Amino acid sequence: MENVMTIKAESREGVGKQLAKQLRKQGKIPAIIYGETKESIPISIQVADVKAILKSEKGENTVIKIHRDNIEVDAMLKEIQYDYLSDHIIHADFLRLDLAKPITTWVPIVVKGEPIGIKLEDGIFDFITRDIQVKCLPTKIPREIVVEISDLHAGHSIKAADLPMGEEIQLVSDPHRVICAVTSKAKPTAEEARIEAAAAEAPAEQPTKEKEDKKEDKTSG
Repeated sequence: MENVMTIKAESREGVGKQLAKQLRKQGKIPAIIYGETKESIPISIQVADVKAILKSEKGENTVIKIHRDNIEVDAMLKEIQYDYLSDHIIHADFLRLDLAKPITTWVPIVVKGEPIGIKLEDGIFDFITRDIQVKCLPTKIPREIVVEISDLHAGHSIKAADLPMGEEIQLVSDPHRVICAVTSKAKPTAEEARIEAAAAEAPAEQPTKEKEDKKEDKTSG
């Protein structure tokens, strides 16, 4: 089956710091599988397997086949807990999946190219929304959604509805949500421009009769 990673787990009984400590000595952590209106399954898994999931092509959106004893469960990494004093993983939650049913998840957005609005129109690029919510079959979740921005002019934007997604993927986020935009740099108003131009063309200030008189008074004094 496409885009599926297999990991091994062990049944887990009991909870608490003592159990977690024992598991950590073995390179394992406590975890749980839940969802699909079925009973939750407490398990223990290798920390290395969790790290492998995070480093895989789809990261947390990777579909995982968890083997526990003689039971096989399709799931997806839902949440990871870290030790608050370090970056050590101490617990993981897995969401049980039905591979025949669509799920809703978040997918990162990647921009490609340099907008014409920056190269030729002196605009400013703003990457506003970096991930969007979509709905599709678990095995069809894209690693990322790439959007080409080379033709983006100053004063224009790309919205969620403009993103390239196949028929297998349904947009859940607001289609009007702005993904990125090129804004024009602020320009002075006509009045401000006239004043600035006049100031640039004006000759240097000449001393007035009053200033000359004061200068002479100071000199004579």
